[in-house]
Amino acid sequence: MFRNAVLGVSAAALLSACSVMPEDLAEIRADINRHAESLPQDVLKRPLSVEDAMKLAVAHNLDARVKELEEVLAAGKADLSLFAMLPELAAKGNWSKRNPKKATTSKDLSTGTVANYSTGEDSISRTGDLTASWNLVDFGIALVRADQEEDKMILAAEKRRRAQHLLIQDVQAAYWKAVINEFANRKYHSLESRLVKSVEDAETAERTKVGDPMQMLGHQRAIVDTMRQIAELQRQTSTAKADLAGFMGVPSSSAFELAELKDDSFLSAEDPEQNVEAMEAVALANRPELKSEEVQFRIDRNDIRTELLKTLPGIGPFMGGHYDSNSFIKYNAWADAGTHMAWNLVDILTAPKRVANAKNTAETTRARRLAMGMAVLTQVHVADIQYRHALKEYRLTEQMAAIDRRITGLAAKSKQAGSGSAMEEIKAEAAGMLSTLRRFILYSDLQGAKARLKAAQGIDHAPPSETFTDTPPPETTADAAPQAG
Repeated sequence: MFRNAVLGVSAAALLSACSVMPEDLAEIRADINRHAESLPQDVLKRPLSVEDAMKLAVAHNLDARVKELEEVLAAGKADLSLFAMLPELAAKGNWSKRNPKKATTSKDLSTGTVANYSTGEDSISRTGDLTASWNLVDFGIALVRADQEEDKMILAAEKRRRAQHLLIQDVQAAYWKAVINEFANRKYHSLESRLVKSVEDAETAERTKVGDPMQMLGHQRAIVDTMRQIAELQRQTSTAKADLAGFMGVPSSSAFELAELKDDSFLSAEDPEQNVEAMEAVALANRPELKSEEVQFRIDRNDIRTELLKTLPGIGPFMGGHYDSNSFIKYNAWADAGTHMAWNLVDILTAPKRVANAKNTAETTRARRLAMGMAVLTQVHVADIQYRHALKEYRLTEQMAAIDRRITGLAAKSKQAGSGSAMEEIKAEAAGMLSTLRRFILYSDLQGAKARLKAAQGIDHAPPSETFTDTPPPETTADAAPQAG
């Protein structure tokens, strides 16, 4: 009966283990398709603003999900570490059968007389033990380890924060470049054929000597150079939508549309902070890397405590209950209690080296934190300088684009009035488009610089809701375009 019970418990444990095993990995394509189906389709059906893109990235970016799961895993390990502080509780059972019986004899040393054979054990024996013991040194080490696991959970959270900062920075840069690329493709598609025809007309005029050959060559060169610069700007932004799809966790860049820009769309640009010292203070207080080093230093200090605890003797109480079915024993069930002590002398001999190594590790972390602090201050200054220059360049380019738009308008009016030429009109229109593209490109650089400045200060993006509504964003007009986050 006892053996059947043991077999039953073993079978139940085996079945229980099988029931909690995760399923085998499916084909990676099937996993990707399943992930795509989990995305909010109602959001992907409407033109995405930069805020929509950031919300999708925070909620569905697969690398960010890995960081989140690593934080959950660290929290689980912290919870499990508490069980190491509990006393050890051991249960043991035994069933045995002997045939023939164990027969023993004895010899009187003074007379040399040998006694008859006798036995003190039954043929079938059943024993059981239940013992609780508690090693106080192990308890102290487990207490320190539990603190370390809590710190590792904080460490995982700070790593996730840093990953989110970089993700938001990448999303903003990719979003604006993708919007600009779609604008360039849409506008240039309607203009390219006219530019090509203008170059061909100038070549014909040059060959037939209808006009001044030098003037015709100059016109061709100006138009071709403008086309080359537009193509270069398109190349710089050609992969942005694919990058944005990856950041948002969307398998294909064709699965979503972006809000539309117009030639004179209003784009907000914030003035830079004047107090760099205040930004330095924010960065030193908020940067995840600095907080991570602080947490790592606490972990290293606890390693020193652990090495010191290992030099102490292991001492602790124990208490147990026992059972033996042997009919020759008067008391088949009994209990005992006491205190045990053990001391590993090798731990004492190696303690100085181990403690010194743990101290060196902590000092290395301290030095790394100091170096990181200096790097953070440098990053804040560099990001601030980059933002200031990007803002200055953007505003000058914005002014230039406005001038080129007026020139294009005047050239069109001059042609209609008969005082201007078609060549001057198309040249002004091409230059105006190039100025507009440069304005948008510099705005994307400005948003990237702004995101880098926030990331350098460790400023968290406002927590977006993972639940999207069906309410579409406001219509994009000439006076209102997608705003930067």
